[in-house]
Amino acid sequence: QDSQGHIYHGRNLDYPFGKILRKLTANVQFIKNGQIAFTGTTFVGYVGLWTGQSPHKFTISGDERDKGWWWENMIAALSLGHSPISWLIRKTLSESESFEAAVYTLAKTPLIADVYYIVGGTSPKEGVVITRDRGGPADIWPLDPLNGEWFRVETNYDHWKPAPKVDDRRTPAIKALNATGQAHLNLETLFQLHNLYYSDERCRARQVPDHDQKPEL
Repeated sequence: QDSQGHIYHGRNLDYPFGKILRKLTANVQFIKNGQIAFTGTTFVGYVGLWTGQSPHKFTISGDERDKGWWWENMIAALSLGHSPISWLIRKTLSESESFEAAVYTLAKTPLIADVYYIVGGTSPKEGVVITRDRGGPADIWPLDPLNGEWFRVETNYDHWKPAPKVDDRRTPAIKALNATGQAHLNLETLFQLHNLYYSDERCRARQVPDHDQKPEL
């Protein structure tokens, strides 16, 4: 959330086989009654969504939460009839009419696997990270800008636990956001932050085309 109360929601599509998936990635518009009902970023041939937005209502992204065993997912899917993670994102974008309704659906609907759902709204303080177990929420972590917590960073690990040293993307992201500052948060600076290259030891900015100055971190 910037200093004016505007909400920004960004993510990296940091999947393996990036050169291949980049050619299959598409922004899709879902039409209802002649109007755009919601949009999503997905892969050609994939029916679920991991990133999407409902115009003037809310945004959703999903991040993997590596917990449990594959056979638990199978039981939840086949025997218990729980929802696939990415299908629930699509269903929520299609059916929920507000940020609050979306958060409730994403937090309470039984799932076939654990996941992190990140949800952004259109009004101040409307931002939350939902840490999901299969049966319900393990944690709900909202924005708290009045107490200086104007952003949330989710990098595939429970936020209340230390990030593993071999994959600590959280610390560079937090440092970069704090260095940017709430007063300077906008689409351009957020884009620069999401073009960071993270390694085990350092964080440096990739060159962004058509910009005269490199971001300072």
